[in-house]
Amino acid sequence: MKFINLFAIMLLLTPLILAKTKEEWKTRTVYQLLTDRFYRDNDDRSSCGNLRKHCGGTFKGITKQLSYIKGMGFDAIWISPIPINQGDDYHGYAFIDMYKINPHFGTDEDLKELIRQCHKQDIWVMVDVVANHVACIGEDYGRIHPFNKREHYHNPCQIDFNRMWQDKYMRENCRLFCLPDLDQSNPYVRSELKRWVRYIIDTYGFDGIRIDTVAHVPLDFWKEFADAAGVYQVGEVLHGDVRIVAEYQQSLDALLNYPLYYAMKDSFTQRQSMKRIYNSLQDIKRGFKDVTVLGTFIDNHDQPRFLHGNNNIPGLKNALALIFMAEGIPMVYYGTEQAYNGGGDPNNRESLWDHMNTRSEMYQFISTAVSSRKRSKPWEHPIEYLYYDNEVLVIRRGSVIVALTNVRWRVQRSVVVPSFFNGKLLRNVFNRNDVIPVSYTHLRAHETRHDLVCRLLLEKKKKKKKTQKKKKK
Repeated sequence: MKFINLFAIMLLLTPLILAKTKEEWKTRTVYQLLTDRFYRDNDDRSSCGNLRKHCGGTFKGITKQLSYIKGMGFDAIWISPIPINQGDDYHGYAFIDMYKINPHFGTDEDLKELIRQCHKQDIWVMVDVVANHVACIGEDYGRIHPFNKREHYHNPCQIDFNRMWQDKYMRENCRLFCLPDLDQSNPYVRSELKRWVRYIIDTYGFDGIRIDTVAHVPLDFWKEFADAAGVYQVGEVLHGDVRIVAEYQQSLDALLNYPLYYAMKDSFTQRQSMKRIYNSLQDIKRGFKDVTVLGTFIDNHDQPRFLHGNNNIPGLKNALALIFMAEGIPMVYYGTEQAYNGGGDPNNRESLWDHMNTRSEMYQFISTAVSSRKRSKPWEHPIEYLYYDNEVLVIRRGSVIVALTNVRWRVQRSVVVPSFFNGKLLRNVFNRNDVIPVSYTHLRAHETRHDLVCRLLLEKKKKKKKTQKKKKK
């Protein structure tokens, strides 16, 4: 009897310690936030006076507002790097002590409580990690823990961004801006970075990691780092060339899908042909080892927001619909749901607490799109291309047809759909009264009817009685 009780306890504990696989991550939809900018735990909603300095967001603040995130249907969050930084480095990407939690964000226990509460609500937590560099300390290496010796770093040199992608040595050995570059060929540095990533996974229970500045570290290191982490990894290689980005999937589970990001920006904001997106999706499929686990996005903290310099809400909706239903794991940057339009860093890192409107147009749009994704489970179906031209792209994932356009005026196309849809109706999930007949669809987009600009359509069977009546007539 004692053996049976022990076995039962082990069965209960096992799900809590098993790492989430990349296959499981395919089912998730990720909300990216900057810890310092999401919510203050004292409920102070005054705007941030200086975006280059700390604004007051904390782990407790995130915990308080999980319902805001859950209300859109997100079941994973991506938070900022957690180690202590120096001075005004609010973002977390320049640590001085890897093993100490950033006190501006909260305490060790605050972080653990955040993750506990997330897991209670079935929200997985991805943490941003940095293994390429440390804080801007010149050559005063004694200030850094645990890498406090000169030998832990590459010789000082500066990256020339105009030549970086043609000079691999420069890219992997020189400094990004003023950030001292760690030498991963040093045995101590190599082993300590791997030990640290395992430590934070075991200590706090993170479900995945986003890895910063992947292209600035030799490829062979990342395989060891990923194995040490033991959870899903998505890396950042900030380039639009599939060949350059895809190379790093030899070592990591996934990369952020920058090639698709640039294609979407061209088509939806620069009015380039929708064939640009179609061709990009084909190149991505051919170039990556596994496109289904790539991180798909349209906004993040390193790029001007999609709406910067324009008010193209229809274009934003089309782009979001694509990342929700194309192959990959959708990652939505905080503030997109409030139609934020900030420019480059730091203007794309606005505070959110003063604009948390759950009735806003984009909040409601994202809620509907995420709900549709969960119901239709596109990760279980291959992507099919039904139609594309300069203004329209139509894809299918299982029982869902996604029709996208890069124009704001009315467009109409006839699209032949698979025989699977015979005897059924297609209903627009953004407008339940909008129903399209079977066998071919006329796709419409109205400048004044934003809910029709991006049409995410679900099947609906015709009622048998009505069909029988029509046959009798």
